[in-house]
Amino acid sequence: MESRNTIVESLSISRIARNVAHNAAFQDKAVLLFHAYMSVRVAFAPESADRDFAFRFAFALWVTSAIGIVLTRGEVLRPGKLRALVYRVGLFAPVPLSYFSLRTLLPALQPELLDLQLWSIDEALFGITPSLWLNQFNQPGIIEWFSFFYYSYFYLMVGMLIPPLFFDKGARLRELMIGGMAVAVVGHIGYTLVPGAGPVAVLQNIEPIHGGFFWQQVVVTVENAGAQLDIFPSLHTAYPVFFALHAFGWRSTKPYRWLWPLVAFISANIMVATMLLRWHWGIDVMAGLCLGISARALAVYVSRRETDEVRDESDKQPVWEPLLFG
Repeated sequence: MESRNTIVESLSISRIARNVAHNAAFQDKAVLLFHAYMSVRVAFAPESADRDFAFRFAFALWVTSAIGIVLTRGEVLRPGKLRALVYRVGLFAPVPLSYFSLRTLLPALQPELLDLQLWSIDEALFGITPSLWLNQFNQPGIIEWFSFFYYSYFYLMVGMLIPPLFFDKGARLRELMIGGMAVAVVGHIGYTLVPGAGPVAVLQNIEPIHGGFFWQQVVVTVENAGAQLDIFPSLHTAYPVFFALHAFGWRSTKPYRWLWPLVAFISANIMVATMLLRWHWGIDVMAGLCLGISARALAVYVSRRETDEVRDESDKQPVWEPLLFG
């Protein structure tokens, strides 16, 4: 009887709530607030099939994250590999998956597109929007070069985020995941506040892009998986810039001592590609650049405040409990 009472007490709602409040890290709170914002924002959109689907999708992501945090930070699951895995899946997976909700969520908001205003900002800053200036380089070989790097963005994302999620640990993992979360959260919220379709949909009387295989791969990917109204800020800029800064910051460790120049080179090419291929206005890229730099600064700051040693002194769970190593 006493053992049964102990189990009931350990799983009581009040105890779980106290554990969650005690153990929650910065990223847990940020992710829950992000999914709540997206759910509420689309819930108040005009009635449509897109709104209904997007709300169910966004709310499911919020529930998934909440369950993962309750099971782990609430100490419903015992310390160990299972709890570490549940936390990674529950917290990490819904954030990139939220991008796929944007294909219906953004149109459901029935926004007034702001492309003309963004174009005007480009002209005020640069004299001409970069996509028009770069049209002088609209040649098959050049287009293929930059299309290859634009397409490589997806592989860069997977390579920089997925292996460390399971194999890395300590400050390096904390910084990578906090910064990656910040880019996604700010970027996706930005799409709901500054909607636009990009130069590709607005520029008139301009010759088509002269590309080949890789350009066609980019077009097919954007048409089939793109959110369409996701231009400000440019996450094709923010993520590579953040990754390059993260790799440079950890250049004294393997594998970044060899990888950081490559990541920086890829990032620079992707940044140019976003404008040459007419997906982004110059101001989108500038905003993405600022976001990537800010995400790196935030990641370092938060990681230093939430070190494993500091959390251990407060009897809190580590931000990332070891999964495969440690």
